[in-house]
Formats: sequence, C-alpha cells, structure tokens
Amino acid sequence: MKKFLYILLALVLVVVIGIAALLALVDPNQFKPLIAEQVKKNTGRELVINGDIDWRFFPSVGLTLGETEFRNPDGFAEANLVRFSNADLSVSVMPLLSQQLEIGNVSLNDARVFIQTRKDGVSNLDGLGAQNAAVKDSATQDAAPADAKQTAAQETTAAPAENASAWTISLAGVELVNASAVIRDDKTGALTDVAQLNFSLTRFAPGEWAQAAFDVQGKNGELNFTAKGDTELMIAPTLDGAELKGLSLIASAADSVNKIESVSLTMDQFRIGDWSALTFSAKGQIPDLAFAAEGKARLKLSKDFNLAQVEGLTLNSDLKGSTLPRPEMKVGLTADASYDVAKGLATLSAFTTQVDEIDLDGQASFQTADIPVIRFDIHSDKIDLDAFLGLDKASKVAASKTGSEEPAEGEASGTSTTQGAATTTDKSKEPDLSALKTLDIAGKVAIDNFKAANATVSDVVTELAVKQGVLNLKRFDAKLYGGSINAKATIDANGKLPTYKVTKHIKGVQVQPLLMDVAEFENLAGTGNIDIKVSGTGLAEARIRQNIAGTVNINFADGAIYGVNVAEMIREARATLKGQKAEYVKEERKTDFSALTSTMTLGKGVLSTNNLHLASPLLRIDGEGQTNLVSESIDFMVMTSVVESSQGQGGKDIDELKDLTVPIDVKGNWTEPKFSLNLKELLKRNNELEKKAEREVERGLKKLLGDKADDDKVKDAANKLLKGLFN
Repeated sequence: MKKFLYILLALVLVVVIGIAALLALVDPNQFKPLIAEQVKKNTGRELVINGDIDWRFFPSVGLTLGETEFRNPDGFAEANLVRFSNADLSVSVMPLLSQQLEIGNVSLNDARVFIQTRKDGVSNLDGLGAQNAAVKDSATQDAAPADAKQTAAQETTAAPAENASAWTISLAGVELVNASAVIRDDKTGALTDVAQLNFSLTRFAPGEWAQAAFDVQGKNGELNFTAKGDTELMIAPTLDGAELKGLSLIASAADSVNKIESVSLTMDQFRIGDWSALTFSAKGQIPDLAFAAEGKARLKLSKDFNLAQVEGLTLNSDLKGSTLPRPEMKVGLTADASYDVAKGLATLSAFTTQVDEIDLDGQASFQTADIPVIRFDIHSDKIDLDAFLGLDKASKVAASKTGSEEPAEGEASGTSTTQGAATTTDKSKEPDLSALKTLDIAGKVAIDNFKAANATVSDVVTELAVKQGVLNLKRFDAKLYGGSINAKATIDANGKLPTYKVTKHIKGVQVQPLLMDVAEFENLAGTGNIDIKVSGTGLAEARIRQNIAGTVNINFADGAIYGVNVAEMIREARATLKGQKAEYVKEERKTDFSALTSTMTLGKGVLSTNNLHLASPLLRIDGEGQTNLVSESIDFMVMTSVVESSQGQGGKDIDELKDLTVPIDVKGNWTEPKFSLNLKELLKRNNELEKKAEREVERGLKKLLGDKADDDKVKDAANKLLKGLFN
C-alpha cells in the first residue's frame, strides 16, 4: 500500500514539477510575434493580440487568448475584419497517446465580424489567402525532386503514414457569447446588422447527440428581426448520416409597414431518406392585409438529395384587408407535393383548396426555366363570383336607391366631372400583357356550376395556353339558358398593340332571360342561335369599339320584340291614310315572330346590316341600318308588311291592309330605343295609296273651291303639296 502511495505521490510531483517548469521556462506570449508573422504571411493582413496568452491547466491543458484584432486594409469603414475580447481552448493530454484529439469547450466572447464592399466593388475579403497560395506555388517549383529515386523514397516514407490508424476528434462544446456582425454593400446600399448572436453546442463527437441552441437579433435594411431556436444534432462523418430531432424555431420581423408578429416551426426529427413531421404557423400584417396561418405536413428528402416530398400538407389561413375581394376571408389548402432538384420541377398533386364558399381541387406543376413552365388541371363544383365579390348585394342596394335618393346639390356635378375624366382615361388605356411573354402556361379548368355578371352557366370546360406572348383559349364550352356556347380565342401581345381573334357559337339559348340577367334588357325574346367571328387590334374599350371587325349571324326562333306593337302601328297607318284618328285598344306592346335572322357586319366603329328579316303568321319585317359602337346611337328602318288575313294579333282591320308595307324608324340609343311610324316613306312606298291620295285631294278641292279647283294655279299648288308628301 505504501508503495502505491509513493508511486502516486511521485506522479503528482512529476505533474507539478512539469507544470512549474512549463510556467517557468515557456511563456506563451513570446509566440505573439511568430503567430502574427505567420498570419501576415498567409493572409497579407495584420493580427494584433492586445491581451495576454495564458496557460490553463484545469480541468484540461489549454490556452486563454485575450483581446485580439484581425485588421482590414486601409480604406474601409472599420479597422478590423474580426475582433474578440477573449477566447478559451483546451486539449486533454492523455488521449493524445491513443491518437484521440479531445478538445475541451471552445469559448469566444464579444466577437465582431465586419464585411464591407465599397462603391468601387472592392471587398475587405478580397486577397485573403493570396500570399499563402503564392508561397505554396513558389515552394512547389523549388522542391522538384532531384531524381526518380528521391521521389520513390518519399513515396515509401509516406506510405506508412497513410496506413496509420486515423485520429479521432471530439469537441466538448462550442460557445459564442454576445457576438455581432455587419455585412455592408455600398454599391447596392444593402446593410445587414446582427446586433447580438449567442450560440452554444454541447459535446460534438461522431455518433453522439449534441444539443444546439441560438438566439439572434438584428436588422436587414429597414427590417428588424429576432430568432431563437434549439435542436439536437447527431454528428456523422458524412452529411447523409446527420440527423436532427426536436427542432424548434421562433422568429419575428418588422419594419415601418410590415409586422410579422411571429413565425414558428417545429420538427420531430430529420434523417435523410425518412419522413419527418413538422408544424408551422405565422401571424402578422403587411400593407392592407392581416394574416394568421397555421399548418402541418410530413417531409422527406431522398438519400441522393434530389427529391423532396411533402405529404399531407394542411394549411389554414384567416385573412383581413382592403386588398381582398371581401373584407375577411378564410383560405384552406390540403395537398401532396414534391420537388425534383435535377429537373427543377415542383408538383402539387391531389390538392383541394377552399376560399370561403369556393372549393377547388386538382393538380398543378411548376418547372423552373428561363421562362417558367406551369401546368394545371382544376375542377370546382360551384363558383358564384357575384356572391363571392358581393356584387349581388351591391346591385340590390343600388336598385333600392334608384329614384328614391337624390344626390346632394353640387355632388353630382363634381363627381360627374371627375368620374368622366377617369372613365375617358380608362377606356383608352391598354391592359398590361407583358406577363404573357414571361410564362409558359397550359391547363384546363372545369366548373360544374358558374355564375358571373349575373349570368348562370353550367358544365363549363376551359382549356387555355400562354406561350411566347400569345394567349390561346383553345376551348370554352358551357351550357346556359337551355342552350350551349362554344368559343375559341387568341390574344397576341407581341406587337405594339395586342391583336385578338374570337369565334363563338351559341345554340338554342333562351335570349330574354339571358339578356335580363346580364344587361337587364327585356326587349327581345326567343330561342337564339348566334355565330360570331371577329378580330381587332387593341384591347382598350375605346379601341375595341373602333377597331373590331367581323360578322355576327343571328337566327332567333319563336320569339317576340317587346316595346313595340307592329299591329297597332299598322292600324295607325290605316287610319292616317283614311284621314281618320286611330282607335287604340290597350294591348301589350309586343310583336311576336316565328323567325328573326340577320347578318351583321362590324367595322370602323359601326355595326350594320342590310338583311334583317322577321317572319310571323301576320307580318313580314325586313330592315336595314346601323348602330355606332362609339356613340351608341341607333339608326334603323324596318319595313313591315301584312302578309295574310288573321283573326289573331291585329284583328279584322288588318285584312284590309294586306300587302301594305309600313316603314318604322328605330332611332335613339342603346338604352332608350325609340320606335316611330315613317309617314313620308309609308306613302312613298305604296303607289296605289299615292294615286288614291291624289283622287281624294282632287275631290276635296272641288268640294272646297268648286269650279276654281280646275284652275291651273290651284292644280300646281296641289301637285306641289302631293310631291312634298311622297318625295
């Protein structure tokens, strides 16, 4: 026992004597010039150690380094690239005998990093290591082997070293206390200022878990930010073997207009090739929009780092703000997603989204390229845009105020002038279609029931593509008001002004309910077939009206024109020709027809036709005329003829005027068309009536003037009067 105590005492004595000798014989501060010289040689920069270098012996051998500065070249805003107040480093001695490098806790206090790029593009990071590279190049040239034998000898000497067992390295911990950093770019004006950073890492050794934590606060431009997090790390020799577990992150950010109150992220674990469960949330406000969102998902990264997959993504958001279609909205999303790194392809599969009462489902993809490639296939059971945008309520409110509330004096005139100027500007302004040149989009949208602008349609299928500045509506099919619509269109945005082509076929549509819903226009009823083929240049409203060209063919059956009773006008014409006053009977102002056809031509701001034809059991109506698309004026003449006897609309009185042609003028504007009998044209177009009128005038003159009626002067006056009537 005594021998053991003697041995132990001797060992302690040796250690004490060794430490005393180290302290007495080796002063670490004498290495300051050498360290500074080596740093200068390898980096070209000055290292200034203002503090002392001290030995540390407990709990392990190490060094403590006082205030140290690594200098910048001249011409930068701060003198130092890196500065710290003190640093500690220790190494366990005994494990070194077993080729184990066990580094104790590394601590760095009050560290500061300053990185600057000046306006001339020069950075204080430029040139670091240049001197070291030059030295190595020079040494390589000078150290060429004298002969092959020397080279072989060197290789033989090196071989045992390569075969020696590898060293193992472990780190007891890393601690960064009260660190700060500034990254400044004077060329762009960008500035990131990390005011405070604390970081800690427990034992860092391969195959063992280490606890890491950090907190940071700073400023990027005008944006102030904070972040705090912790996790456990599994250290592995290769990156694909690294693991995380228990990750938790909380952050916030704010500037003068944005406020991100909180962003949080948690993850149960992360290992390459395995699924990880994560949750996230965010709450804040950006200009005119407040949001609160939360969600969850499962994440997996393939072992070759090429494929990232997201499964069971769920996102729910509450939105408030004036930029939204309505003041408050709820948005939900569920989906599976993936991203192929090699292809730059992101896919969203089996997604469903809810935007308040609107539901959508489908799939989509996005591929990065010089022009991004987007593909989609979307479906919805029902979309009511009027209800979603509140247009139905606005229409009811406006209707209830019409005629019941007069504008305040001076209000109407002031508002009218301002709105009039704005309207003129808006009608002449082309939409911005530049985005069509930056996208490659193709996809399909199917909607079972759809309502917009008060028009209701069903079974809507739309296929469109956008590529190289051209929007191509390949297909638009829908059912509406008892009929169907099929349309195709293209918009080319590559010219100075966009050009467009539209073809549309409407079959079997009930015209009156459609016009009532869309334009509150009830003057036309029937089953309509319409074929439209138009083209033009410019999409501003004013240019569309002025430049649109093409044809519109209409074919309506079994309908009526409301607002005019042609039979009534015929009775008026009959009474006029007899010199009598028409006896009106209260009847609905409506003219029925069995067919209404016309080909309308568009061009130079005018829509015109010369073959308007309406057929009914009682009447034959032919018309011609035009309407100005710019001024919205109407100028049509409609020729109405009684074609056969009828006891229906018109009655017995109509029989007497069989084959009589009655001209009706349609003038005014689109909102208030006016119908009137053209008496002059009536008499001119009916020769028998003209002769009868001449005989009636002669009899009237004889009764009135007697023998003087045969006087030449009287006859001349009468002829002039008749010519004025018929010409």
